[in-house]
Amino acid sequence: MTATHRRFPATLWERRKVEAMSRIQRVALDLFDEYGYREVTVERVAAEAGVSPSSIYRYFGTKEMLVLYDEADPHLLEVLRTAGDGETLDPAALLAVARPLVPVMIAALITPDSEHRIARRLRYVRAFPEVRDGQTRQMRELEKQFGQLFAERCGRDPNDLKVRMAASTAIWGGVAALDHWAGRDFAEPLSEVYTEAVGSIIDALELIVR
Repeated sequence: MTATHRRFPATLWERRKVEAMSRIQRVALDLFDEYGYREVTVERVAAEAGVSPSSIYRYFGTKEMLVLYDEADPHLLEVLRTAGDGETLDPAALLAVARPLVPVMIAALITPDSEHRIARRLRYVRAFPEVRDGQTRQMRELEKQFGQLFAERCGRDPNDLKVRMAASTAIWGGVAALDHWAGRDFAEPLSEVYTEAVGSIIDALELIVR
């Protein structure tokens, strides 16, 4: 099995952590939907989920992340980490390897259940400024991780201007796609939105790094 086909999360501990976080998030969203985001405390989510408040803070860090947590984010980084068997490649070659993996990844990650949950989450992002601010912090961190990994894969300095522009384009392009989807009241299939968006992002990255 090549590195490109490794599944994330790779260890039993990682899988159990993702399963636990996804379950807690579902409990939280159900409570937020029924009683209101600001009316439900972390302690109430913990009690309903059968875990301690400290476990929620350990997993999620903040109340906002109960909404914002996305189990797909590590998959994005794993594809970047393992594409082309993890060898150092020039940016254009890395993007050429990554492009055909996109439809496979989208098909695996965007299921009816995940699409419904993403739509639920985005309603809170749009409705509550503190959740929107949390999303900005979350995406800044993901942008940093993407840039560091992209630089590592390409043998570049993480502070290289083109690397930073590539990371910003990749992450915030994805945010723009979700904002577009939410702005259309989730009418289009998310897989189609992502397919078009990621294709455009890779086109833009090819122009940036050439």
